[in-house]
Amino acid sequence: MTVLPAPRERKQVPTMSDKTHDTTADSESETERLRNRVSHRFSSILPVFEWLPQYDTSWLRLDVVAGITVAASVIPEGLAYASLANLPPETGLYAGLMAVIAYLFLGTSRQVIVGPTSALAILLASGVGYAASGTTASYVSLVIVTTLLVGIIAVVAWALRLGFLVHFISGSVLTGFSAGAALYIMSTQLTKLFGIESSTAGGFFGQTFFGRVWYILTHLDMTNPETLAVGVAGIVLLVLGDRFAPRFPTALVVVVLAIVLMSVTNLEARGVDIVGSIPSGLPALTVPTIPDISTLGTLIPIAVALFLLSYVEGIGAVETFARRHDYDIDANQELLADGGANLAAGLGGGFAVGGSFSRSALNDAVGGKTQLTNAVVALVLVVVLLFLTGVFTNLPETILASIVIVAVKGLIDIPAIQQLYQVSKSEFAIAMAALFGVLTVGMLWGIYVGVVLSLLVAISRVSRPETHELGRIPGTDQFVALDLYPTVRTIRGVFVYRVEAELFYANAETVRTDLLDRLAKRDSDIELVVFDLTSSPTVDFGAAQMLEELQQNLESRGINLRFAGAESDVVQIFETTGLAANAGGVKTEESVADVIDRWRAEPAA
Repeated sequence: MTVLPAPRERKQVPTMSDKTHDTTADSESETERLRNRVSHRFSSILPVFEWLPQYDTSWLRLDVVAGITVAASVIPEGLAYASLANLPPETGLYAGLMAVIAYLFLGTSRQVIVGPTSALAILLASGVGYAASGTTASYVSLVIVTTLLVGIIAVVAWALRLGFLVHFISGSVLTGFSAGAALYIMSTQLTKLFGIESSTAGGFFGQTFFGRVWYILTHLDMTNPETLAVGVAGIVLLVLGDRFAPRFPTALVVVVLAIVLMSVTNLEARGVDIVGSIPSGLPALTVPTIPDISTLGTLIPIAVALFLLSYVEGIGAVETFARRHDYDIDANQELLADGGANLAAGLGGGFAVGGSFSRSALNDAVGGKTQLTNAVVALVLVVVLLFLTGVFTNLPETILASIVIVAVKGLIDIPAIQQLYQVSKSEFAIAMAALFGVLTVGMLWGIYVGVVLSLLVAISRVSRPETHELGRIPGTDQFVALDLYPTVRTIRGVFVYRVEAELFYANAETVRTDLLDRLAKRDSDIELVVFDLTSSPTVDFGAAQMLEELQQNLESRGINLRFAGAESDVVQIFETTGLAANAGGVKTEESVADVIDRWRAEPAA
């Protein structure tokens, strides 16, 4: 029987319509991918377009209540911090309004409220006030320029993805700086609280914490009793409110009571100063005149200090509430949010802003769920600026001083300072150095003292890493630190050493000295030194040079140097420099036990 070949499958030749369909599908697919990439990039820059479409409407009531409550805090504090910055009171409301609008679109924290803060206000006043004394430009104009510079610096830092830099400022430095800042800010409010006419005399000392306290003590006879009484009463009410009703807008109530008191009495005629007329209306776009190069150069260091303080204040609150509520934040995006808030505040005629921990804590305490709280705060501020500024005309300035004093007392963390003293005397000394730096040289240089101390702490730690001599656990090939596990034993004629850090130029000399000092304390019959690199995944060229010199030093004394636990990149560096050949060859991630066995198997020289 003849078997016929199976019919061949007919090849499908694409028709013109099929080709058109495929091309269209590919085009649509590429368009969709491009759209998705653009959408992702857009939502990463403006997180509002990511969380708002997923908003749970059951949160709306909580966000509205939280927004109204926070706004009740923002209003009196905004007026107070504007006074602290030596600016018209309405600028505090402008800054608060523009900041919350910017953060609504750019921020990643659901609880943080951005706006004027006491530390930023006083740093701005002291820094720009000094710069303004040597120029014809107006103080207000220089404040706006400085605020815009803060925003520009933050945006540049975001573009360079420098959010990680905040972690180089140590907690002990921040503890001391915050306490010093609180005392410094309190000292600036004493003349308003006592009703004593302030003085610019006294030179540099007169503008420090100690100079201001000395001025008050030597001018107590000038105290206005009515002003002091109103201010002290305000402090008492604010403290009681914080103690027994932390969620209640005590500051706003105190402001209203003080306004009523001034309206029904003749205290103004008796020397109690009031805020005066506050213009109504929304902030207009403000484009300041760019100062000359010399003045601009003076403002840049001030802007850098303000940026550091603004971002540190904000990111601390952002990370705190993200951990508390278990959601992710983006430290780099917060740089953009900080920059956007400061640019908006500057263009709106306000001043430098940052994340406020106290207002954020209030927002969290009353149940704020999302960034929509910022929109409610903005709406309330718009209503106040349009219709209610006249209400605040009779507000006593001593009440603003009392609000500032009570607000900053929370910056003094006594338990943290006590804990530093108990746990680490060196960390406590660093905190106190930061504190007295602020009190003696002021906020501007105080923050640079804090930054320098933080860098010195970081450099000190990486340049003096933890090191150990290792011993073998009996019956195993495992090597552990002798000082941590006293039961382990060393191997006769062998010295095993490990550094708990990366090896680089800054710690290379310290490591070499430490190894030789430890070796000198061991038996004089050491024949092999094994440098365990398990905890040193990277070795830079400077450290490699040190190890090469160490190998030559040991070889001249009849001692072999070998390496264990080296990563592939480290092996490549050793091979390139020739150290691997001189050290008997270096294998990737070879164990200490294998290195010792290989050395023992080598023929005697």
